[in-house]
Amino acid sequence: MATLPTSSDTAVSMQPGAADKGQFATLAGLSALYVGFGMTMGVIQGGFPTVMRAAGMSIGSAGWLYALYLPFGVAFLWSPLVDRWRPPVLTPRIGWIVPLQILAALIVCSVAFMEGAPVILLFALGFLMACAMATMDIALDGLAVDLVKPVWRPNAAAAKLAALSVGAMIGTGAFVALFQSLGWLPIFLGFGAVLLLLTLPVLALIPSERALPRREGGDARSGKASLTRVLAEPLQRKRLILLTFACCVIFPLSGLNRLMLVDLGLSVETIGWVVGTLGPVAMFATALISMPLMQRTGLAGSLIAFTALGLAAVAAMAAGFQFRVPVAAITGAILAGAAVSGIYVALTARILGWASGRQPATDYAVFYGVGRLASTIVIIAAAQFIAHLGWLLFYGLGAIGLIVVFGLVHGPVSERT
Repeated sequence: MATLPTSSDTAVSMQPGAADKGQFATLAGLSALYVGFGMTMGVIQGGFPTVMRAAGMSIGSAGWLYALYLPFGVAFLWSPLVDRWRPPVLTPRIGWIVPLQILAALIVCSVAFMEGAPVILLFALGFLMACAMATMDIALDGLAVDLVKPVWRPNAAAAKLAALSVGAMIGTGAFVALFQSLGWLPIFLGFGAVLLLLTLPVLALIPSERALPRREGGDARSGKASLTRVLAEPLQRKRLILLTFACCVIFPLSGLNRLMLVDLGLSVETIGWVVGTLGPVAMFATALISMPLMQRTGLAGSLIAFTALGLAAVAAMAAGFQFRVPVAAITGAILAGAAVSGIYVALTARILGWASGRQPATDYAVFYGVGRLASTIVIIAAAQFIAHLGWLLFYGLGAIGLIVVFGLVHGPVSERT
């Protein structure tokens, strides 16, 4: 089992003159694609539901829009194919990444010319695009596991969060705020064009992937990747269960907050520019802070800090909604995103080690895919729950959930093997 580097190891690796220039290039190429992935996730999670809720859709119906998120949760089912089969173009991972990113961009561009089309057609195209991006993400995460050195895993986790934050700033901020002013065609054409441009940097990583040693079973060349292999080890099963539970708590707490702000009476433009921009900025700041914090306190200490921040955020949102104080609710929503992001960095750093076996793309996809699937179902169910029982009970249960998550995940996250 791969181990996470100690704080001293990581500190030494980041000293001037000791940094691996190849790792900086790797993180740059990976981060460009994570920006596009963050854009897509932002539009699905914070863009469309917010716009439609503001347009009068019930909160229960808006919750069903999160079904577009399901491909990101079930993609682990076909992740062994990404490990087993080498595309006929480019390298094993990048041969998957580039065509799928281009396909997603072309779908988005085609949607730009379909304003007023039947909802079922638009949903089908959105679902196909989500499937393409979800599969691309499997290959991308596998490439990260392959190319990122052990002592760089915390750096890679922070860089991934920073890139996702930039993408989320576009998908949940600019997309929402500019949708009504710019209109359908420019918004979707711009979205597709950015996805195409973000594909270019990963091409520079082709020589690095070609230089990787062949794996003994479980990569794109061995044809032996298997979902059952991930579940065969008791320790891996325990980690998967705990990670899934954590996702079911943290992602609903951050994913539904914009709907709460709509119910509080805030305009879509305000939510887009303030929460949709400052939220990702807070996530980006978290990415910058998390690395030195993990160096100083370890992953367990980082988890303590961000869990405490999450509890404060939940309290602010509940109080802001109950007493009709928009500033408190907005502040809480922004801090909730930062807290969830901090927990995400700690978990990502560990998963990069957990998945560094014979079938990294499959292992990584299962760890995150199962969590994404379960949390998506919980988000949809939570929207129905809130429609009947209200936001206060939702946030009260969320606070309890955060405490339980910390108690359960603290041990496995802090373990060294």
